[in-house]
Amino acid sequence: MQFTKYFKELGFNEKESIIFLNLYKLWTQPASVIAKYSNLERTYVYKVLLKLCDENLVSTTTKNWVKSFFIPDINILKKYVKQKQNNYKKLEEDYQNIETELLQFNKEYKSNIPKITIFDNIDGLKNIYEDIYNYVKQKNFLSIKFFASNTFESNWSWNEIVKNIREIFFQRLNENKIILDTFLWNWISLMENLWKTNNILDLQNLPASNSSINIIIAWSMVYIIIFKDIPTSLKIDNEELAFSLHFILEHLK
Repeated sequence: MQFTKYFKELGFNEKESIIFLNLYKLWTQPASVIAKYSNLERTYVYKVLLKLCDENLVSTTTKNWVKSFFIPDINILKKYVKQKQNNYKKLEEDYQNIETELLQFNKEYKSNIPKITIFDNIDGLKNIYEDIYNYVKQKNFLSIKFFASNTFESNWSWNEIVKNIREIFFQRLNENKIILDTFLWNWISLMENLWKTNNILDLQNLPASNSSINIIIAWSMVYIIIFKDIPTSLKIDNEELAFSLHFILEHLK
């Protein structure tokens, strides 16, 4: 029935539409009569009728101490729809304030949650270097910080491929005159030292050895590249972590 579909579009279910329609057919009646005519349980029908009263679609009267329900005017549906339209219009007008409030909430409570992207294998290595380069170019950074650990170089299947990927990355930075403020940690047996360089050509010749780690900090973005048998890389979007690393490296100078 078209009415049932229409009534459901207003937010009511099929049984509620049946109760409303039967009440309109029978005029003023107690819940028990409507329940019997609708073949529904009386308590349920009574609760639905009270709900419809709350929505101002149904009115009540009392005869011989028995509450009866009626629909004062079929135009009550038209008034109900109009009221809903006005309510939604008001909600639409108020949305800007609500959106602003929600955005403040997001910034306050979610900005501290790191956004982490994982890159796996050789394709992931290519993608993270591409991501770094594009981010630096997009933000027009003139320099970024770079920390690299350099352990014993081991012979594993990806060495030559990784070397080519890194060389392309460093060459692109060099061509765009992007400075790498770089800190190198060398570990050979029991000897350790940390030194600094800005020479990109030195960096592209570093061995990407098994267990080596590169950390690149570009403003609020941190990239961690771990050269294992299967290279794994992380992109961490978190200001607190990035600025902490900036601070630590500055004090290592």
